[in-house]
Amino acid sequence: MTSPGAPQRRFASLPATECLALVRSRTIGRVGWNSPDGPQILPVTYVLRDGVIVFRTAPYGALAELRDAHRVAFEVDEFDLVARTGWTVLVRGTIEAAANPEELPRLQTHEELIPWAPGARNLVLVITPAHVTGRVIE
Repeated sequence: MTSPGAPQRRFASLPATECLALVRSRTIGRVGWNSPDGPQILPVTYVLRDGVIVFRTAPYGALAELRDAHRVAFEVDEFDLVARTGWTVLVRGTIEAAANPEELPRLQTHEELIPWAPGARNLVLVITPAHVTGRVIE
């Protein structure tokens, strides 16, 4: 129930094309997966390139267990706490290590793929979307 005088809000699903445009417009998202220790969700810096989500991580960190094809979820969102509006996009698909030897050096030094975390982050992981959904409230 809305209170009298409250603004009317629109809560709607977003088409996949708009979802991917929103993912492309950001650089930080969260990767979620079922690890041997239970559910994990970690933030990463990424780019959406040629229809796949690409990011770098440490070869021996928590995300490194994803180098062998796993099913994952990837989420990107934005919220305005004052206006109480926002959107969220959920990408579900598979992840694996980038394997193209001709492309790896470029991906490992790509300016937009420089992780915020310190240390060697030379493992390049690629999420191939299978399902893309999103919602908006405005």
